[in-house]
Amino acid sequence: MKRKTSAKKPRASRPPSEAQLKALRDSTEARRQATIERLRSAIDVLTAKKQKITTQTIYEECGLRYAAIHRNQEALALFRAKSTHLVAQKKRKRRKPTNSDEVTTAPRDPLLNYKKPQLVERYRASRQSVQELQQQLALSTDAAMKREARIAELEAKMAQLEPYRLYVEQLRAQMQREEQGRFGDLPGV
Repeated sequence: MKRKTSAKKPRASRPPSEAQLKALRDSTEARRQATIERLRSAIDVLTAKKQKITTQTIYEECGLRYAAIHRNQEALALFRAKSTHLVAQKKRKRRKPTNSDEVTTAPRDPLLNYKKPQLVERYRASRQSVQELQQQLALSTDAAMKREARIAELEAKMAQLEPYRLYVEQLRAQMQREEQGRFGDLPGV
């Protein structure tokens, strides 16, 4: 049979006193300095042994994990300055390219900077715009074909009406001659 336990009333939290805060700050500072000293001594030992300075070798030397180094700004700066891997990486980046390097390296395609979802989105948008342009082209081609057919139809009608046009022009010329003949002796106004 289980015993009934009485529920304790939760205590009201009270803000820490100044003395407690000072003690907490002092303790944090002491631990921070201890981490830096442990890291320095491990780096000195590894340098003396001529071993690589990495997170693994530091852990093996003094038991200090990377998380502890990462939380401490000074320790992290010290580790980054002394790490053989990071220093070698910096040297590789600083190396000036020679003429043969410049010739062999091709410029990077800016589309490679995009993530796959962005590329898919751009592809779909461009495909949509291509389809719209093809539809517009089909409509304009259809309109141009209708216009050409209408022009051909009108040219055919003009060819049929050509004899009438010649007849009308002859009549007009004859009327002008007659008018000039009748009114040709009048003084010009």
